[in-house]
Amino acid sequence: MRRTKEDAAKTREEVLAAAAEIFYENGVSGSSLEKIAQRAGVTRGAIYWHFKDKAEVLTALHSEIRLPQEAMVDYAIEHGHDDPLGLIEQGTIEVLQILVDDEHQQRVFAIMILGCEFTEHLSDAAQRIITANAEMFGKLQKLIEMADEQSSLAPLWTADSAARAIQCSMNGLLAEWLRSGKSFPLVDIGERLIRSLIRSMRDNEER
Repeated sequence: MRRTKEDAAKTREEVLAAAAEIFYENGVSGSSLEKIAQRAGVTRGAIYWHFKDKAEVLTALHSEIRLPQEAMVDYAIEHGHDDPLGLIEQGTIEVLQILVDDEHQQRVFAIMILGCEFTEHLSDAAQRIITANAEMFGKLQKLIEMADEQSSLAPLWTADSAARAIQCSMNGLLAEWLRSGKSFPLVDIGERLIRSLIRSMRDNEER
């Protein structure tokens, strides 16, 4: 029984690794479970044992790359933090470094940002990506609301507009880096961008 569980877990890992490659190469709409099965060296039945469709595979890929910074954010939301804007600044810069160092996570983020077609009739996969982005936006918004309650958010910004600016800046930066074939130093440019943005969000008395 233990060996069977180990084999099943190994197959699942192989399927997800293959899916990341196939989605990255073909986009989500241009990929199929058949292509994923061929790349993983398993049968389609083996994939269906773990996932009912492409959307579930995509969700599993996204869940697989939960970053340590997300745990920090969740803890801060629940227990409070004395510098929420500083936490966002530190966390986003660290995420950029992780992405530079980890090719698998680069592929997954490329899939999430670039690999789905967001048409009028959304696929399940595209809807999952929108949901994931909304969840991250909500977490950013809560942290910035915390900063506002501490009177450290500049009057120019609201929690909504600040969270949107950070999320759009990060997504746009990552998308351009990936789309351009990693043609510029992500961490260097990203750090300047994020530090400047967070600096503009701090109340003058806090700078």
